[in-house]
Amino acid sequence: MQNLYEAILGEKNRIYYLTKFEAFDQQGPGLKTNWNWPALLAGGVWALYRKMYGWFFAFWGVAFLSNIFEKAGSPGLSAIIFLVPWIAFPIYADSLYHNSIKKKIAIAQLSVKEEPKLLEYLRYKGGVHTWVIWVFGGLPVIGILAAILIPMFARH
Repeated sequence: MQNLYEAILGEKNRIYYLTKFEAFDQQGPGLKTNWNWPALLAGGVWALYRKMYGWFFAFWGVAFLSNIFEKAGSPGLSAIIFLVPWIAFPIYADSLYHNSIKKKIAIAQLSVKEEPKLLEYLRYKGGVHTWVIWVFGGLPVIGILAAILIPMFARH
């Protein structure tokens, strides 16, 4: 299984995840707890970076639901709806990622039987979305620049 994990993980933090996944596999099925700082700091964006699309959209849904309660005049409930998943996600993020990777490997094994082709396919499908760093890292920079430059040019 190690070679399949290596193929689908790609280069970014491969050793970290191989170590985690080996420990998770020894513990058996089910969610495991572990703290993931990037998942706390980036939330759903971390999930998108790791190609966990369902969790990315789940974060959008939670934010949307929280916004509805905020606009309905329940800021306390809104905060709970937003913060509980935001804190719970990094506790289970590595385990959720492990489950996602195992599912992708199992699906690939159904259609690709030869190991060299399977490894090549997993390398192609795996890895991370590096564009996520540029987009979600660049948006705040663009916002700050716009906040500085627009008033400057508006005066002229």
